[in-house]
Formats: sequence, C-alpha cells, structure tokens
Amino acid sequence: MRLKTHKLSLLKWEILPLLKKSADRNINGMKISRAAVVNIASGGGSIAGLTEQSNLFSRRFLDAMGYRISKAALNMAMRLIAMTIKGQGILVVNIWAGRMEHSLASNKGGRFLSDGISEMLKTLQQLNDSHHGAFVDQHGKPVPF
Repeated sequence: MRLKTHKLSLLKWEILPLLKKSADRNINGMKISRAAVVNIASGGGSIAGLTEQSNLFSRRFLDAMGYRISKAALNMAMRLIAMTIKGQGILVVNIWAGRMEHSLASNKGGRFLSDGISEMLKTLQQLNDSHHGAFVDQHGKPVPF
C-alpha cells in the first residue's frame, strides 16, 4: 500500500503563493472563482460511512482496504490544510461525485462519469465560506467524514 498524501506538502511550497495572489483579488467571500483547492474525493474515504453492515471479510473489501485508507488520509490532509489557511480567502473542499460506473467500481449500476462531472461543476460554482474544509457530495450536501 502506498499513501500519496505527502504530495500535498507541495501545496505549501509551490502552489500556496499563487493561491494567495489570486485570493487577494477584490472578491468578497470564498468562492471557486477567487481561489480554491478542490479534492475530487471518494465515499470510500468516509470513516463514518463504514458501518457494521459493510461486508468486512469479503475478498473485495480487503482488496479495497488500501484504497479506503489512502482516501481517508487524503480527506484528513485536506481538512488540515483548510484549518491551516483559514482566513486567507482560499476555499478548501472535498467533493465526491457519487457512485460512478468505472473500472474500479466494485459493483456496477452507477451513473456515467460525464453525468457526475457535470453535476460537480454546477455545485462547485455554488460553494462558499460555509463549505470551507467540508466533504460534500455532487449536490453540495455534507458527506459523513
């Protein structure tokens, strides 16, 4: 299992100065159009979403364990970044497109990727200060962390 959350340290050294410059523009409130860090997240990273009803001992669950752990770590890293840069006018948010039909899906029946992306793009335009540090779905509703 390889966790790639350490790559977020690049945010501080490489990207943060550019985001600060963008955030300094004369736009009120935190918005995507001002400055933002957006993580396209996965419901698989929701610790609260993992219930006793989950099939804990199935082979498929064990195969996805590393994926789930890395996604939970990334969600935590984004929350920490949000807390660190709070008050600087830079929106930080995790957004999940919902269940999609793709090669990594454990079961079929999700929506097409293009539909999920379209919904997320609409929602991103609506995000504001109240969503800073949040984990939301494609409609802007909170996802249990």
